[in-house]
Amino acid sequence: MTGFDYANSRATAERLLARFGQVGAIERVTPGGGPAHNPGPSTTTSYPATLVALDYSDRERDGTLIQTGDRKVLISTAGLSITPTSADRIVIQGSRFEIVNLNPLDPAGTVVMWQVQVRQ
Repeated sequence: MTGFDYANSRATAERLLARFGQVGAIERVTPGGGPAHNPGPSTTTSYPATLVALDYSDRERDGTLIQTGDRKVLISTAGLSITPTSADRIVIQGSRFEIVNLNPLDPAGTVVMWQVQVRQ
């Protein structure tokens, strides 16, 4: 008996996000490379990403973990040159959002897409 083909699921997710999503970015800030007492200026690098931004339903919002104004963002793995971290920011239509929660959808170790909770 063969296992489920998660690579096929990943390809389907990439295709759907490309069709119905939008271009956004993941911003990563790298601290200056100098010594701790004077590290120098930080550098912000923007990595293009295909994503879909959704509102949480009233039922999902509890006022503590998920607050009014939080968004659920699905990020495609297609063309993504980095692995997102909670220290990164997401840019959607020119607005920057802080990452509150970051979860890969990764059955059997294959990342199909990223689900991210963001807040302004």
